[in-house]
Amino acid sequence: MAMRDPHLTNLKGILQKLREDDKPIRDSNADLQRLCDTIESIFRKGLKKPGSLFGLYNRDYWCWIESLPNYLFNERLNPIFGAAIDTCKTSPKVKTNQGRGRFFIRIALNKNILSVPIEHLLKNPRLTEYWYDPGDSIIGNELMVESLMSLLFWATELKFELNLRNTSFLDQTWVMPVLRHYELVPCKQLGVLIRYIKNRVVVAAIQPGSVAEENNRIEAGDLMDEMYGENLYGNSKGKVPKLLSQHEGWPIYVSVIKVHTRSGKVFHPLKELHLTIQQEFPDFPMPSDRQPIRESTSPDASGGMPEGEGPVHNSSGSAIYKVKYVGRTDVGREGGTCVIEGAIAKVLQEKGKDSSTYQEGEMELAETNVITRNPDGTEEIWRHSYPEISSCGRRVDSVIYFAYVAGDTTCTISKHFHCYVFQARTERDSKTILTSIAQGFGRTTWFV
Repeated sequence: MAMRDPHLTNLKGILQKLREDDKPIRDSNADLQRLCDTIESIFRKGLKKPGSLFGLYNRDYWCWIESLPNYLFNERLNPIFGAAIDTCKTSPKVKTNQGRGRFFIRIALNKNILSVPIEHLLKNPRLTEYWYDPGDSIIGNELMVESLMSLLFWATELKFELNLRNTSFLDQTWVMPVLRHYELVPCKQLGVLIRYIKNRVVVAAIQPGSVAEENNRIEAGDLMDEMYGENLYGNSKGKVPKLLSQHEGWPIYVSVIKVHTRSGKVFHPLKELHLTIQQEFPDFPMPSDRQPIRESTSPDASGGMPEGEGPVHNSSGSAIYKVKYVGRTDVGREGGTCVIEGAIAKVLQEKGKDSSTYQEGEMELAETNVITRNPDGTEEIWRHSYPEISSCGRRVDSVIYFAYVAGDTTCTISKHFHCYVFQARTERDSKTILTSIAQGFGRTTWFV
């Protein structure tokens, strides 16, 4: 009798399927949406409707969950449960009871506490009856809820690794968009045209050759969700330029909700925003469905570094990268970013693009200096302190080559500068080296 409800039958089938795979369950799992939707249906089944005047009070399962701490007079509140409630109540990304309830379900799956609010509720029969109709609900029915608790115990044996920062559209849908976190090289302009539509920051266009365009990280139609860890949803129109100004000279940390889901379809909640942009910009390319996204372990997909790349570290903790020294050129009295493109082109024209002719070496990004040595580290080729470096960057058409400009003394008083050009092993190394120099000396200006 207890298992006749179709919601419990569905929940059991989904959990059994998830238990067949030992891998952690992430947002890309095809069965995750069905699981969350089934749990939500169980929480809503038999939930009593409010009796408020004109029906203005929109009651949902989140309402009883968040109220539970007020009714635990002689009972200790599970601290993880309490923290989860506080997180949902204070999140700026969810605005409705539905969104907060869904956010709680995702947290509860990650933390294995999905049964905790039901346990607390059942210890107070009068409160349970206040919220649930015993004849029409699962949680309010003694036999049904016993079966439910057994299934939720199964769920605690599964490992969920859901991205809890991916919450901006839970008010509207259980479909999880693709959320990417990028660390972009320091630059004065990100290179995107943005529009504020319904309190959201939507990318209307990408500037050719900009850091945003590199590797198609950011595309027209994407939504900027966070910058430097700060939520952008619902903030003022000046938030993005203000954050860029406050962090000038530092890597740009931005989180982007991609226009396409993993299935290749355009993320449905973004379509209305795209139509609004097209009314203002008739040339805006309306995104269309495409091939499904392949799961990847590349840095842009996972945020990690591919095996076999990246620096080694010496005993002092300094990062050391394998590089090839291409050459240097005199840039005269000008040490700013405007000389970098031309200087790299000049050195490459003189030395050619046959990398076998370049000088093998390693570059140490020390606490106070950038040091280039021969491959075995026994002989210094160049050493420049961060205050001597006036600018650095790379050409957008040859991103594996990077350069920095240094004066013959501290760059603020130097009257003579040279540009030093190097070839990195990978595009990622090139970017990371530039980023590290920014972290080493905040006065360095950039061209990327």
